[in-house]
Amino acid sequence: MSGKRPQVVVAQLGARMHYAVPVLLHRAGLLAHFFTDAYAGAGSAWRRWQSVAALVPPPAQPKVLQRLLGRRHDGLPAARLTACNWLGLRFGLALCRAGDLPARRRIWQRYADEFCRLVVRDGSFQGDAIYASPGLAVPLFEHGARQGMFNILEGFGLPEIIQDRLHREEQARWPGWEPPLPPPDGCSRRRAAEAREWALADVIFAPSPFAIQGLMDAGAPPEKIRLVPYGLELPRFMVARQARRDRRPLRVLFAGGVTLLKGPQYLLAALELLHSSQVTARMVGPVAIQEPYRSRLRRRVELVGPVPRADMPRHYAWADVLVFPTICDSFGQVQVEAMAAGLPVIATPHAGQVVRDRLDGFLVPGRDPAAIAARIAILARERDLWDWMSHQARERARHFSLESYGARLIGGICDRFEEQRSRPASGATLA
Repeated sequence: MSGKRPQVVVAQLGARMHYAVPVLLHRAGLLAHFFTDAYAGAGSAWRRWQSVAALVPPPAQPKVLQRLLGRRHDGLPAARLTACNWLGLRFGLALCRAGDLPARRRIWQRYADEFCRLVVRDGSFQGDAIYASPGLAVPLFEHGARQGMFNILEGFGLPEIIQDRLHREEQARWPGWEPPLPPPDGCSRRRAAEAREWALADVIFAPSPFAIQGLMDAGAPPEKIRLVPYGLELPRFMVARQARRDRRPLRVLFAGGVTLLKGPQYLLAALELLHSSQVTARMVGPVAIQEPYRSRLRRRVELVGPVPRADMPRHYAWADVLVFPTICDSFGQVQVEAMAAGLPVIATPHAGQVVRDRLDGFLVPGRDPAAIAARIAILARERDLWDWMSHQARERARHFSLESYGARLIGGICDRFEEQRSRPASGATLA
């Protein structure tokens, strides 16, 4: 590859993948500037909170504070970073008060719009390309297009029309588990914005074949889509683990939002098919299931609630297997974290192509508690198989290292940027 390597502006709400994209771009010399909301690292006005919080023992720190203090990365230089911390604080508090998914969506979009206005007005918004995610992309891409910038869309989630269809199917199967969604609106602002994002994007990176299929089913132009599986800082999740030789129950972990789309209802149904002497289970993540079903979960599962990402290795060390029965995930990063910790994974095909069936875990059909229960029983019974799968899981995780992701990401950006520059007339129009 010859020619200019693009300088990329990244705009991101939250700490997705612990800031993997801006960190990797900076390491490759491609980061023009990084814009985000709440950030506690170098160059942030909240950095002084690190010393104040250090006076409070970690177990006594509120979880919100722990999560905030975890929003930092030593690989991001202060000179190339702008954090809208006041917006981030208001955004976080508003999300904490949100009562249901529609309310969270409205709050997210309101603050996303405000964030984009701040970014566009900032003098550091200068470069050859803009990297943005759904919900942020339209105003940033329009501004970038006026400056002749190359527009990169990260398609990390499935389109809203796909998510809503699957969500309504689950609510029909499990009535009362979550507050009902509002009536569908085929002309919703978000769906119109998605179509606009796809039109403006020069390339769309999707992390799995499942995500690509969802994008195409919703109308995204297939010629713009490229497969770029994610990767993580694996050493953060590696834990010491010994061969299973004891006779205690198999420890089953579920990690992620306890919502219908993540499939905890199918894990619960699977556990109810097994004797309590065979397994014990734990769910880590915010719980959206309402009563009386939350109490039903508690009868078979320890509900831990949300925890800071830095606390996840402790839960991986406790577990013997991760069960990830998701209905709708473009790429389940928690699978890679668990594999790096030596856990076999039981997952559905709706979580990206991570698990290799009968090698580092099991693939089971979606919405099939009997299949989940059968695989759990195998791992509880066959300790030598568990040992072998544990080793295979660690090996499989290497394919999704941060370095491997960086090679895929940087290669994809540079190749597509060079292709675009070589065309006589390129880029999406603002018509």
